[in-house]
Amino acid sequence: MTTSVLANTLKLATEYPVTALGTVFLLYLTSLAVYRLFLHPLAGYPGPKIAALSVWYEFFHDGIRKGRYTFEIQRMHEKYGPIVRISPDELHVNDPGFISELYSGPGKRRDKYPFYSAQFGLRDSVGGTPGHDLHRLRRNALSHFFSKAAVTKLEPIIQQKVEKLASQLESHAEAIGPVPLTTAFSCMTTDVVTEYAFAKSYNFLDSPTFEPNIHDAISAGSLIAVWQKQFPWILPTINALPQCLLRYISSQAAEYAKFQQDMRVELANEKAKIARGEKPESASRTIFYELLTGPLPEEEKQLNRIWQEGQLVVGAGTETTAWALTATLFYILDNPEILSRLRQELSVAIPDPNQRVSWTELENIPYLNAVISEGFRLSYGLSTRLQRINPVGPMHFKAPKHGSRYTNSAKTTEWVEYDIPKGTPVGMTAVLVHLNPDIFPDPYTFKPERWLDEHGKRHRRLDEFLLNFSKGSRQCLGIKYVQRKYSHKLFVLSFAC
Repeated sequence: MTTSVLANTLKLATEYPVTALGTVFLLYLTSLAVYRLFLHPLAGYPGPKIAALSVWYEFFHDGIRKGRYTFEIQRMHEKYGPIVRISPDELHVNDPGFISELYSGPGKRRDKYPFYSAQFGLRDSVGGTPGHDLHRLRRNALSHFFSKAAVTKLEPIIQQKVEKLASQLESHAEAIGPVPLTTAFSCMTTDVVTEYAFAKSYNFLDSPTFEPNIHDAISAGSLIAVWQKQFPWILPTINALPQCLLRYISSQAAEYAKFQQDMRVELANEKAKIARGEKPESASRTIFYELLTGPLPEEEKQLNRIWQEGQLVVGAGTETTAWALTATLFYILDNPEILSRLRQELSVAIPDPNQRVSWTELENIPYLNAVISEGFRLSYGLSTRLQRINPVGPMHFKAPKHGSRYTNSAKTTEWVEYDIPKGTPVGMTAVLVHLNPDIFPDPYTFKPERWLDEHGKRHRRLDEFLLNFSKGSRQCLGIKYVQRKYSHKLFVLSFAC
């Protein structure tokens, strides 16, 4: 009987191959749906069934609706609670008490989610490396360049570039006209980071129009990334096409491809100089000279990998800083009382506006630092989630089902508690933490005072909830120091009078 049924099935499949393939595909989808909804290790977690079925739900909100999945996740939390299943294999948490567990220090292993890491085409960079051990190797090779002490040595370069930018903006104010500040700040930060990385500044600030710049290229990369996660062949295809054809198809894709190609050329030149025995012209060694001549294994110094570190250093050191400066400056100028108080504090701390003040001195000006911290809060860093994976065991999650552990509104008799299976990607989002009214009352209002104690001194109680630079063993390399230094110098130059 069984043999007869099988024979008839094979005969029908031979006679109607399209129908047979369609039936098999439908059975596959049905089986996959049943598994994901009822048998998957995350099947018991709350969340919309459509998100549990497919990552295409995320793509609809991020790709088609252009970056709206963060807000859809926020809506999920409002409906389902502090932990939700946002895709077939991924969870999201909206409880600030989980930050220290998720973004733990080097004592706990934390991997990155490969699906997310692949979106910028930088899987071999320190920021895109999924595995804990390889990430640690690559991070250690770069970390001393981004320590607080190392960044402090950048002070003369930053001071010079800030003054140069101020001069350009004065020229625009007097004769040329308005300028997009994000582009101007991007030029400034690019000039600093390229000098530090390659001992050769791109000198974008030399142009009164702030052209060329890499702002548009990095913005294009962010748009492409959403599609790259779903279609991993996109970036290889873009990089394989001639620039002339690519510009005809998509100018944004062409900008990003050129940025990546320029970085390959830059690092190829660095390797060639080292092979010829040349050393950097500057007194101190550059990031990539040190990286290419340091103790890393030779396979880690190959051009196909090292250019990705170049793009990461330049991109991360440029755009997040430029946006943080833009947002903070907007809020200062949009709030006359804040502007007046900042000017008053600076005039007391720095009576002579032409005086150059060290970073150490600027760190001791309370209201200035409160303004900078509030600017960080409302510029967010990355607006998407950052996932971590515990590869060796479960992560324990416990939070109030309703209300918050940080206010009296929590109904402490109702808690949700899970042992999240090992290997599960779990994310949190800076936007949702920074706009959490239980941590930051009146969260959409720019209030530097929230960072000051009753005596007007800068307190540290809220610092643990700032996720601009992530936290733990995979937090951004030194960017927090660089951004604060830019902010100090720029705002002193702008508002000291």
